[in-house]
Amino acid sequence: MSGNATRDGTEGLLHRWHAARAAACGLPTYEDVVLGNLGRMASHAALVGGWPGSPRLLWVGEAFEAWLGREGAGLVLDDLPGGLAPALREIIGDALAGGAPVRAPCARVAGGVAHTTGMLGMPLAAQGGGRLVLLCLAGETARTNLLKTLFRSTRQGMAAVAAVRDGTGATQDFRILALNEAAAAMMHTTVDRAQWQRLTALLPPAAVAPMLERLTAALDGGRRSYEVSHVLLDGSPLHLRVEIAAIGDLLGVTLTDIGDLKAREASARLLFEHNPVPMWLSGADGAVLAVNDAATGHYGFSREDFLGLSAGDLVAPAPEASGPAQRHRRRDGSVIDVEVFSGPIPFEGGSATLTACVDVTEQRRAEQRIAHMAHHDALTGLPNRVLFHRRLAEAAADARATGAPLGLLCLDLDHFKIVNDTLGHPAGDALLRQVAERLRACLGADGLVARLGGDEFAILSPAGLPALPGLADRIIAAIGRPFTLSGQDVTVGVSIGIALAPEHGDDPDVLLRKADTALYAAKADGRRTRRLFEAAMDAALQGRRALERDLRAAVAAEALEVHFQPLVAAGSLAVTGCEALLRWRHPERGFVSPAEFIPVAEETGLIATLGEWVLRQACREAAGWPGGVRVAVNLSPVQFRTPDLVGTVARALAESGLDPARLELEITEQVMLEESAANVAVLHRLRDVGVRIAIDDFGTGYASLSYLRAFPFDKIKIDRSFTMALGREATAVAIVQAVIGLGASLGITTVAEGVETEAQLAALRRSGCGEMQGFLFSRPVPAAEVRRLVAARKAPWMTRPRMAAA
Repeated sequence: MSGNATRDGTEGLLHRWHAARAAACGLPTYEDVVLGNLGRMASHAALVGGWPGSPRLLWVGEAFEAWLGREGAGLVLDDLPGGLAPALREIIGDALAGGAPVRAPCARVAGGVAHTTGMLGMPLAAQGGGRLVLLCLAGETARTNLLKTLFRSTRQGMAAVAAVRDGTGATQDFRILALNEAAAAMMHTTVDRAQWQRLTALLPPAAVAPMLERLTAALDGGRRSYEVSHVLLDGSPLHLRVEIAAIGDLLGVTLTDIGDLKAREASARLLFEHNPVPMWLSGADGAVLAVNDAATGHYGFSREDFLGLSAGDLVAPAPEASGPAQRHRRRDGSVIDVEVFSGPIPFEGGSATLTACVDVTEQRRAEQRIAHMAHHDALTGLPNRVLFHRRLAEAAADARATGAPLGLLCLDLDHFKIVNDTLGHPAGDALLRQVAERLRACLGADGLVARLGGDEFAILSPAGLPALPGLADRIIAAIGRPFTLSGQDVTVGVSIGIALAPEHGDDPDVLLRKADTALYAAKADGRRTRRLFEAAMDAALQGRRALERDLRAAVAAEALEVHFQPLVAAGSLAVTGCEALLRWRHPERGFVSPAEFIPVAEETGLIATLGEWVLRQACREAAGWPGGVRVAVNLSPVQFRTPDLVGTVARALAESGLDPARLELEITEQVMLEESAANVAVLHRLRDVGVRIAIDDFGTGYASLSYLRAFPFDKIKIDRSFTMALGREATAVAIVQAVIGLGASLGITTVAEGVETEAQLAALRRSGCGEMQGFLFSRPVPAAEVRRLVAARKAPWMTRPRMAAA
């Protein structure tokens, strides 16, 4: 307070201030306040008025009367017994003179015994400038109750001073009127030491001035809150949040130790500033209040520019189905995907929103690439089997619900493997990409085209009959046009199987199976065509599966047989060798044609097991023939894909004891087409074993003459189609003669297959053919019968009358 206030005395100042407040706010006077509240106070008090002329006890509490030993209300102070008057006059005079509570011992003599107690005198202001003093037996309970009563008598009561957690106190004339243990501990003192002390005695000079300024301002009724940090008189640091409120004629001060909070704030600020994650603080209006270096660097703004932004300025429109991430725009206009984390945080005495953003742009792109790769073909970019099956299931469900038509086309390229084998896999990949483009063009915006694997494609179309056959025809025509690969024009075809929903079902797996069945029928019909699924196809497919099942059982039981067909010298017609031919006598179907079950064995992989078994059987049988008779065994192209074909041949020879020179291995043109370099290498290794190599069905392939350049064959077998045409087609004679002449010039023996008439025999002899084979000489016969033939070195034809055909 000011110096004038001190000279005038606290009593007068408090009275004038209280009177002004009472007039302005309708508050009761001090007499009204005190006398109206003493009944709620412990009864250890008495009120003295009429000072200094004739002081008397205006009110006496029960405990105070008990201490006096008589009723005291209305007594003049000088009439009090036991010599109390001088002691009380001194206490009352000191309290009124100092304007502050006074505590002193006070003794009453009764029966010759002095009863001493602590007495507290509290000066009060009264209406009209009168003086009042509140006397209280100064035990701890009495004092506490007195202070509580005084605080309750004000408009903004502080009845729980001693119970609050934060440091709380009240000042009068900037002395500490009351405080709790927490407040005393903050000032590194005790309650007894601090009470009635001036602030200057407890606080360092630097802290007193702002405290006094705010206390003076609070007397006008305002509430003040601020933070202060200083060093106490004992040298310890103190960080406080101070709240000041006028409580009647007193000032209530609440102190909160924020040392830990300040330390946390400093740590948080350090973590905020140096965090590698972009962060910023924004107010309730979204304006950015603070930003760290990571945010300014990542978004490309200077700190000043960033602080001029609103958080919403960074947000960019997000596409649909963008997920939980937001999209933000950087200063250069680029858009990034971010995951945003935000929450409230204290900031400069208030609160703000802390926002942290993690850039997940590359993560999202990687996720999108992975998702695309999981559902799309890497080579063509078309949907793969997984995605196609999902879309097929969805379309089938729609068709089932609405009855709308749905077409499913399964496609397979014709002779695609030849492209891979002749031009290489890069050319094959380029072909598949071009096929995909042509399929997209044929389909347009309607439907879906997918690559199921290899050279297999599938199409979903919302069209039904009769539009689907037209779509299939456009696809066949488009794929049939030449493709330019590695500077060459290459032509392939496509076979198509078609299934319809709901005509052929609405289950996606059933539709796929039926479209695939129709595709199998289209390929069987000669390729480059389309077939719509028919019920009969299912029966044929079931029959093929039954045939496969029975063939597996027959292979496992070794229930097949090896028959032999003789080869004869063109001049002498003596048996020079026999071709081993596989035969299957089915217990229910009878003899099953090799043309029927050999393709099944090749497609299922059984041919490798069958081929090895035939090779062993043939070598074992031939080992018992005369030394000049050879045995010929056919090798399937599939057998060349096995890892140890050469070892298999060598073991069969070793087990049987057959001279390798007596074994002829016959291959077809497909062996030369498939992985030609690797297969030619295998042929050379077989030649190193000592066996002879023959090329079968010569003249029917695409580049038969090139085979003779790739490998020096021991024998050429002229296809039966040319032999059958002898005598009917002049071109056939010319071709046969050309092949025989080519073989002679290269030192290769030629064999004519399918000889069935004497006319064919004569024509072949005139052309210089080396060996012949056909029904004219002998049909394939079991091993026991062929032994008699090779023993006699004569075919059956030589021992019976001549005939036109066998």
